[in-house]
Amino acid sequence: MSGCPSEAESPVEALHAAARKSMAAIPHKMLVMSGKGGVGKTTVAVNLAFAFGRHGLRVGILDTDLHGPDVAFMTGVEGVPGASDGARLRPIEAGGAPDLRVRVLSISAFLPGRDSPVIWRGPRKASAIAQLLGEADWDGVDVLVVDCPPGTGDEPLSVAQLVPGAAAVIVTSPQEVALLDSRKCVNFARALDLRVLGIVENLAGFVCPDCGRRIDLFKMGGGERAAREMKVPFLGRIPITEAMVEAGDSGKPLVVHHPDDPAAKALAAIAGSIEADWRARERADGPADTRGKEDVMQGVKVIAVAAEDELGLEGQVSGHFGRCPAYVLVETKGADVVGSRVVRNPHYGNHQPGQMPTFIHGLGAHAILAGGMGPRAVDMFHEFNMEVATGAVGKVRNVVAAYLRGEIKGIVPCAHDHPESCGDPHDHEPGDRGAQRP
Repeated sequence: MSGCPSEAESPVEALHAAARKSMAAIPHKMLVMSGKGGVGKTTVAVNLAFAFGRHGLRVGILDTDLHGPDVAFMTGVEGVPGASDGARLRPIEAGGAPDLRVRVLSISAFLPGRDSPVIWRGPRKASAIAQLLGEADWDGVDVLVVDCPPGTGDEPLSVAQLVPGAAAVIVTSPQEVALLDSRKCVNFARALDLRVLGIVENLAGFVCPDCGRRIDLFKMGGGERAAREMKVPFLGRIPITEAMVEAGDSGKPLVVHHPDDPAAKALAAIAGSIEADWRARERADGPADTRGKEDVMQGVKVIAVAAEDELGLEGQVSGHFGRCPAYVLVETKGADVVGSRVVRNPHYGNHQPGQMPTFIHGLGAHAILAGGMGPRAVDMFHEFNMEVATGAVGKVRNVVAAYLRGEIKGIVPCAHDHPESCGDPHDHEPGDRGAQRP
């Protein structure tokens, strides 16, 4: 006897299986969530997606906020009808710049009109999300940014269950009520085994377009405090600016059309931190022939040096590891320098506590040399198993040579006066106090 035949796969199961298979082919999946509405979640999702695109990644944006789909409007493709190619839905190419590769898919493209409501119960919404995930042409996408509706209901639950390997970015504003709900989002993610990339504090002060003064309309620092209490990364804070409001209303992403705006710079810095986290995990989790590539390739060690310029080995070491325009990544083998390259600091002038160690680790560095660094940053580098030496001054080439000879090592007192950068208050002035000279 052959036994009882297995039950045929139901249409719902087939839909879910197709969604999981499609998502498994995308290297990075990021859910953008918020505990409540009105905190600018979609603005953050759209601009992070375009920031990734500006960095050369191929990006998809999926709008799963079925009752309030605004992604198409904010990306300038509102009114473009949805289309399919055979059995596959075709995401809409969003413009903005010739080299951007951003595709958008939203339920709004399949509605009769902008004002048409979606009146569906849970099972219908779950099926629609599974279709958007599994039947859309996401081929070639490096990053899929999923804009979830506020809260922890059906839609984010469906996405979390259908997207293997997804991670979450939680957007909040500084008010206490928003922070309470953001903590619920963190616990939601943990309950579903979603890795939390971090918390973003949006609406963090209004920047006056005339005088540049910041007014803390919704307080300040709550998002960072929530991240600290929940033991998740704090990705940064984003101010309210006039350009941000206009960009959202015009369907022109801020990071593309106003890259020098303070809010755009903050968003670009957050995107850079997330990308650095991805790169670090790719090295840690990759196959044996690519994991720890610098170590495998004939014992090459990469030393990151904070630099005051982009002159490479001939440039000067910066007085602070985070407040520097560039890093020189010096490849060494034994006591010899075998190569170097310069990487611009995307967070220069706007970095948040905790961002820079993750970014520098993501560059593949095994050690960091700089003039100054606070104890909080030192601890983070040590958590990444990176060597740290501070107090160095002089030419990059000479400092690296001295470090390789063992003449520069350990931590000396920070020689600058930026408490928000160091992680601890300071009462001393910039200088070369405690400097280690080659």
